[in-house]
Amino acid sequence: MRRKLSAVASHDAPAVRVAWWASFFATLTLIAILGLARSAQALTIPANDGIAPAAERIPPPDEEAEDEAEASEEGEFEDEECEEGEECGEEEGRSEAPEECLLTAATATVSTTHDGVRLLVRYTTSSSIPVSVEYGLHGAKGSLYLGTDHKRFGATGTLRLSKQLTDPQMAKVVAAKNFTVRLHVPDAPGYCGALFERQLDVRRATPGGLSWSQSE
Repeated sequence: MRRKLSAVASHDAPAVRVAWWASFFATLTLIAILGLARSAQALTIPANDGIAPAAERIPPPDEEAEDEAEASEEGEFEDEECEEGEECGEEEGRSEAPEECLLTAATATVSTTHDGVRLLVRYTTSSSIPVSVEYGLHGAKGSLYLGTDHKRFGATGTLRLSKQLTDPQMAKVVAAKNFTVRLHVPDAPGYCGALFERQLDVRRATPGGLSWSQSE
């Protein structure tokens, strides 16, 4: 009985070995196939190449910085319309008086010339109107009335008046501490006159002599 079992076991041993090796190689083959499949999947490139649609792209930081710099440069040179050596007037469009006063904004400057003085008035009106302009000075050597002129102001502009003076009058001008300029509109209500009396008490030395302007 034992001899029969040994013979059977020795006869089946090669078949068992073949089956085991076949199973082993099948397992290795399956592992290799799965590995190749995963590698191929990892190398697959999406159709849009990973790039977002143009509408969703965000500009690079450098482009945004350049846009901000250009915007700041565009606004950098505004409100530089005054001539060199002259005082700037009120900001364009700024109103100092109601429309019923007709004259709505005005600034004044007085400067010396080689033989007198020059008055400069920048103004804005609601329409073309007649205006009377009078001015005078006060200083260490007394006061001096420089007269009245009657002019017509347009919607916006600059009035320039020059006056020749004698040597004694020029001495008072040089010693002047301030000038008073009054603008009167005959067709405006009475209370409007007080709105356009200008005190020029800022005295400066200029290349051409002296100037007096309004304090800020």
